[in-house]
Amino acid sequence: MPTCINEDGAPVWASYWLCAAGIYNLVWGALTIAFPHLLFDLTGVERVNYPEIWQCVGMIVGVYGIGYLIAAGNPRRHWPIVLVGLLGKIFGPIGFLGALWRGTFPPLFGLTILTNDLVWWIPFGLILLDAARAHKSERRPNAASLSHFRWESRINASSEQVFRFHESAEALRSLIPPWEKMQVSESAGSLLPGSRVVLRGNVGPIPVSWVAIHTEYEPPHLFADRQESGPFAWWYHRHHILDDGEGTLLRDEVEYQVPLWPLGDWLGGWFVRRKLERMFDYRHKTTRSLVESGVWESSSPTTGERLLSGEG
Repeated sequence: MPTCINEDGAPVWASYWLCAAGIYNLVWGALTIAFPHLLFDLTGVERVNYPEIWQCVGMIVGVYGIGYLIAAGNPRRHWPIVLVGLLGKIFGPIGFLGALWRGTFPPLFGLTILTNDLVWWIPFGLILLDAARAHKSERRPNAASLSHFRWESRINASSEQVFRFHESAEALRSLIPPWEKMQVSESAGSLLPGSRVVLRGNVGPIPVSWVAIHTEYEPPHLFADRQESGPFAWWYHRHHILDDGEGTLLRDEVEYQVPLWPLGDWLGGWFVRRKLERMFDYRHKTTRSLVESGVWESSSPTTGERLLSGEG
């Protein structure tokens, strides 16, 4: 069912532009079908002998409109619709310039190109660029190019308690090391697949943004996230919470690829690994301290509790 509600994590503006394009095409197509001579009369061009042909053009434009409305609900999945639309909006003006050169159409007829074609070039192009970046982030690189990192520690608490902590609103902010100048810019407050987290900050004078999307959710033993955009060429992080007698073994497993592999790995791979060791050491010590003390539980609802209360 066509919808303007974004369902795939694409920027909201992408859905708005596709909705606008869909509505515009449907209106333009309906007017062309109902009044096939209207545009010719307004621009002073001689009416066509067979208006049914022009009405067919209106039908095609209307069908494009339906396609844009469908794409609005999932711009990244339906990028081929956007691509076909953009190609039409590029070739249309080229064809008009040829007709103008031959003297077939007067320049006034070209005013329709502004609203039919040119105004959509930039937003459609940006939607395709966003889709390309998103699909690239979903493709796992060749296994030989990946680095692997693992860090584990034991916590004197049940796996349910440890998992509840990670679901709490407090966890994400608490686990960012103080020396990392990053802040939570956006959070769905959930570990459910499809939920996103956005971190923003600076590395020296350079602004940095890290967008992660949760991909696996098996309480109380596993959740995972994948970098959608950020400093790594690839990042996939599994959080294992394993029963270990009367306690829990917390194990983080990360597969990643540094930018500009293999050169980036040769030059900076050691530095990245040191940063990961320091960061996960802090995360595990903080998790152990907060979970074993229980200080976070009184004020931090979990994903399940938020869903039951209607907040999630």
